[in-house]
Amino acid sequence: MGRQVRRVPADWQHPKDGRRYIPLRKADDALARATDQRMPAWPAEACTHWQLYETTTAGTPLSPPCASARELAAWLAARGVEAGPGFTGTETEWLRMIEGPGEISTIAMEGKSFVSPLKGL
Repeated sequence: MGRQVRRVPADWQHPKDGRRYIPLRKADDALARATDQRMPAWPAEACTHWQLYETTTAGTPLSPPCASARELAAWLAARGVEAGPGFTGTETEWLRMIEGPGEISTIAMEGKSFVSPLKGL
């Protein structure tokens, strides 16, 4: 995996164990159901905000909850959050990902060269 947008309530605070986030998978993930390490299953109407998660390991937040897709895209671009190793994105690129597939792999190749996972969305 790589990066995944999750819809969360406005007041969602991802749990921590001391200073580190506790990895949580999406609520509908089969492994999460087996291990109980999953996001809460909120009603859809409660999920008013957008948050970016890394899913390479198990799922920890890369952003705070944001009130809109555009706000999240601006936050990610302004802070240079990596879409993949060494690749950041513009607000427009992040917005296309957030509103489009909602998730990307952190590795993307074009021929024999690594490219931004946000390229071509």
